[in-house]
Amino acid sequence: MATQNLNQRIAGYDRKLTKSEQRLIAELQARHPQGLLESASQLARQVDTSASTVVRLLAKLGYASYAEAQMEARSEVTALLATPGTRASAVIGDDTSIRSCLDNVLLHDQHNLAATFAALDVAAFEATVRLLTQRKARVHVLGQRHGAPIASHLALHLNLCLPDVRLMSSTGPLFIEDEMLWIGEHDVLLAPTFRRHSLAITRAAKYFRDHGARVVVITDVPTAPPVASADHVLLVRTSSASPFDSYTAALSVANALVMAVAQRRKKELGAALERGEALWAKHWKEADI
Repeated sequence: MATQNLNQRIAGYDRKLTKSEQRLIAELQARHPQGLLESASQLARQVDTSASTVVRLLAKLGYASYAEAQMEARSEVTALLATPGTRASAVIGDDTSIRSCLDNVLLHDQHNLAATFAALDVAAFEATVRLLTQRKARVHVLGQRHGAPIASHLALHLNLCLPDVRLMSSTGPLFIEDEMLWIGEHDVLLAPTFRRHSLAITRAAKYFRDHGARVVVITDVPTAPPVASADHVLLVRTSSASPFDSYTAALSVANALVMAVAQRRKKELGAALERGEALWAKHWKEADI
């Protein structure tokens, strides 16, 4: 039942309901999913019942709490509404307490993490690790807008494990097009991309694929434009209690990739970290002069 949405839970519930519960069911279905974004008290007033009746009904339907039902509703709303502007009034509730903010963010991120790792394509993940660690591999990491922090995180830590990792950026001395001049069969593009998806990443993914390179896309929806050029896709959940998507699960998948690569490059990683410590020691010694 944990994977069912509200309407599926209602359809599968075969026990007798009170008249108040029947009115609540009708109200929830008529205004789904926005109806659950109200407080339990507000929802109860719509059908002349009590907040405790609302909570009891949702418990009968298998929800652990009213907050869990609201989280599901927010996820459905944010999936339907593409921009933060259109989501703001829909997902921000009347409870403005700091405790509520903390609890809602934690609940959403916990759900994103659990759902992402439960549904993650393990075969695609393993294949990605093999691509990154193959001999002669040149790893190019490209992320723009919301994907840029994930790309930077990946490039920084993969560089400690692999000899040829490059963070592609449109703000450096070279344009992305210049960085793709020598793309070939030994190259791998690792591209985190989330709505709204960058046209530059879609074009880069196609260019890599057309020139014999391999493409891995980390994204929030299987219909993201760069997926058409991807060899492997790692899907992550980005549901949020706020108008803005959450990338906690994406960062966690990135951490898992780094960990898997580090395990396969343990000897090389150890040597690289020793060199790094020596370089940092020299840097700080010279800085003190």
